[in-house]
Amino acid sequence: MIITTTEKVRKYLSVNGSITFENIEAYLRKAERNYLKKIIGSEQITIFEGTPTDSIIIEGKELAEEAVANFAFYLYLPIGSVQITDAGILTASSENTAPASDKQFKELQRSFLKSGYEALDGLLEHMEESPDKFPEWFGSSSFTIYKDLLVNKTAVFNDYFYIFNSRQTFTAIKPTLKVVEDQFIIPVFGADLIADLKAVDQTNNNRKQVKKLLQQSIVAFTIMKTVNNGMFVLSAQGMHLKFDVLPYEKTATNVNLKINDFLVHTKKEKQIEGEEYLKIALDIIKDNTSDFSEYSAKESTTHLKTTETKSIFGM
Repeated sequence: MIITTTEKVRKYLSVNGSITFENIEAYLRKAERNYLKKIIGSEQITIFEGTPTDSIIIEGKELAEEAVANFAFYLYLPIGSVQITDAGILTASSENTAPASDKQFKELQRSFLKSGYEALDGLLEHMEESPDKFPEWFGSSSFTIYKDLLVNKTAVFNDYFYIFNSRQTFTAIKPTLKVVEDQFIIPVFGADLIADLKAVDQTNNNRKQVKKLLQQSIVAFTIMKTVNNGMFVLSAQGMHLKFDVLPYEKTATNVNLKINDFLVHTKKEKQIEGEEYLKIALDIIKDNTSDFSEYSAKESTTHLKTTETKSIFGM
């Protein structure tokens, strides 16, 4: 594990000195396995378990530790708030102390989860900036999965539709991002071009512009598809995963209901946006064919217009 002492936990969290490592060890291990290993891979974790001397790798290790510490306490909170004994499940209370209220508990749990995802986002961004320092990650299947989508970062999605910089929300959206690519992007532009736009940083201005337009289109179509999804709460400020909005906060939020005029308008607006971005990108490609050798024109481009039949979208 990359965190092996309570002192290391206290570097990132303000927790009581009475907490022992034995009580939280299982949750640190689970947090590392569930949230970190599948994102950066076992080999990169092994590097972080060591004692690096390079300042860039040290910074990466610290971001990984911060993520694991927060995720671990998110997982630990439910069991840490009670005592499991032969006599049953009890809560501690005395003249000077009392259990946290449900509101305090939920807000703390949300805070740990949000902080964990923020640190994880910071780690991924930091590693991507220095590929020579993190070859274990760049050469792993975990990196391939990370780069599998054209919109593959919280920050990219957040640039085009505000999701409060929440990696948790972005992670929940990822399956829809994949569907949008398969349904609206690849049939028009071809799998080869999309794969090349994902694989390397673009230096040609036309290719950079097309990539940006396709990302904008993907985000717009993704919002269109998630407007009526019960997992999310959409408002004029942006979109939250429902976990991020506690029950007593919903009165100030435009709750995600099919009958809501705001949501109906948003759905139509994002559909139009997605279509327009695709058309602009296609025009750039047709005007600069030498920059897009992977692209081959389709017989018909009428599928640039999306259609809706009840809950099924087609082209």
